[in-house]
Amino acid sequence: METRSLVFVAVSCLLFHFAELSKIPSYIKVCKRNDPKLNDCIINSIETLRPYLLKGIPELEVPSMEPLTLPEVLVARGAGIRAVGKNIDISGPGSFVIKKLNVDLSNYQVDIAVDLPFLTFDGEYEVSGRLLVLPLKGKGPVKANATNCKADVVLRARTVKKEAGDYLHFYNMDIDITIGGYHVQLDNLFNGDKLLGDATNAALNENPKELIAYLKPIIEKTVGNIILEIANKITQHFTLEELLPEH
Repeated sequence: METRSLVFVAVSCLLFHFAELSKIPSYIKVCKRNDPKLNDCIINSIETLRPYLLKGIPELEVPSMEPLTLPEVLVARGAGIRAVGKNIDISGPGSFVIKKLNVDLSNYQVDIAVDLPFLTFDGEYEVSGRLLVLPLKGKGPVKANATNCKADVVLRARTVKKEAGDYLHFYNMDIDITIGGYHVQLDNLFNGDKLLGDATNAALNENPKELIAYLKPIIEKTVGNIILEIANKITQHFTLEELLPEH
């Protein structure tokens, strides 16, 4: 094959490759903006996407949801306490159940209500100070779970003009999380003092309302940042017309 033919084949393959990258993947179900059942279509699209979210989508830079790993979480600071969670593996977020979804295209706002039946947390912690009336000091493994969680989410987006067209960017989110119940186990409290450690863990689990109220803003902020990051990692790859065509 002569040189010009080789160049032509190489350029053709390269152009085909970039054309393929620009297409919407088969696992993203496209919904039309004028669909009278747009909300149902988007719910179906999320359900189609669920198994891919569970294992992660490397080509879109979306991390795995099962487990979802957080390298570091500042659990609390101020009011006499500092607590940090590290390498926290969260299992269960992929089992979310969408109870309600409404899209307002005129304002690019999405309202979602979801249930999270069961979440588990496994990682490392370091804490010092006082939580409620309890003195806390320790460093070691932490295991926890939360049950019957509900979340009401409002996502707000704007369009961003780029060379290829308009893209959606989610810039703000309100989230209200309700936790039905929880259990937490902090190992190696007070340098491994079993008596103090057992008593403190028992006290933490006997005061669910107080502890949930204390941690609720931190949990909402952490979850909110995760949702915004995942949403924007998906929308940054496709134009608004590709994701939500008019016709």
